[in-house]
Amino acid sequence: MEQIEIGGQSYTIGRLNAFDQMHVSRKLSPLVPTLVPVIAELAQGGLSKALEAIDDEELDDVEAMLSQFDLKNLNGLSAALKPLTEAWSQMSEDDVDFIMIKCLSVCARNGAKVCVNKTLMFDDLEMSHMLALVLAVVRSNMGNFIQGLLTKASTFQKQSE
Repeated sequence: MEQIEIGGQSYTIGRLNAFDQMHVSRKLSPLVPTLVPVIAELAQGGLSKALEAIDDEELDDVEAMLSQFDLKNLNGLSAALKPLTEAWSQMSEDDVDFIMIKCLSVCARNGAKVCVNKTLMFDDLEMSHMLALVLAVVRSNMGNFIQGLLTKASTFQKQSE
């Protein structure tokens, strides 16, 4: 089990059973082809270096530190994000709820489940916290599968160009 900290709270990321992994990955599969251009843009643009540097700097010096990076290379990021955001917005509410509930149901905070019977157990959870937890569950439980899909999608994209 993985331990992560989000919003000042410590969470344990548990395991989805094989059926839940299959169904969550099935619901996420329309997003996979749209991730390839986003990942490619992020890799080229130096955003990860800038974000790492922010983590290493004092908050007062972030603006000065960012001036060292050429973030103009990120202009393609908005174009790359458009298909991802469109695919996300076209997902049904039921599919999004299914993904969120399944993933949050294997997360715990201080030993208590985050989601029980489709109900959040903590009133202070924000959307950003929930999304971070869901991403952690997907990465932990289905990272190899998603990585394989991304590799295949990337190969298919290159062949069609």
